[in-house]
Amino acid sequence: MRRDRGRRQSGRSWRGRAESNWQVIDDNRPRVSNGGASVTFVNAVKTGFRNALVFSGRSRRPDYWWFFLFAFAGAFVISIIEAMLLGAGSHLLTRLFQLVVFVPFLAVAMRRLQDTGKPGWWILPPTAIVIITAIVAGSVMRRALAGVIDRPEGVSDAEMVAASASPALLGGLLLAQVLAGALIIWWMSRPSQRGANVYGPEPRVRGTKS
Repeated sequence: MRRDRGRRQSGRSWRGRAESNWQVIDDNRPRVSNGGASVTFVNAVKTGFRNALVFSGRSRRPDYWWFFLFAFAGAFVISIIEAMLLGAGSHLLTRLFQLVVFVPFLAVAMRRLQDTGKPGWWILPPTAIVIITAIVAGSVMRRALAGVIDRPEGVSDAEMVAASASPALLGGLLLAQVLAGALIIWWMSRPSQRGANVYGPEPRVRGTKS
């Protein structure tokens, strides 16, 4: 009897240790997850919109990159369809889609950064640089290309652009955009911080590494 009881107790303790190896520390701090399921494209998009206004907690790399794919591929596909249906000069539907996904995308980026142990607001400056430089560079290029219609005879498009827009300005904008984008990619690619951090428990999928 004592041997059987000892075996049952040792079996329960072994199962308890095995289960604890799969589980994540749980507490009352914010946590963003998809119920412990494997992160798929659909799950990541649903979680992103469901937590569109949740800037606390943590999100794993798949949560961010799947939503990244949805946001940029969606904008690309919509822009093509819009150009086919409404003409190449129409961007209304594309802009509306970008506005819809912007806040959820920013939220998941902040949670992804917090998952690495860094403050989520750090994502704001490089994101602002990418957006502002894209807008300014696009405006400069449009003004430069607008003069192509009235260019003097014998002057090429490239010469008109160079004359209307400062190459140094465009080069500086491009460099700033590339550096800010590279920083964002680096941060979003970092692995999750092991265990719980100040932003919440580690949101790991059972049996996988984030």
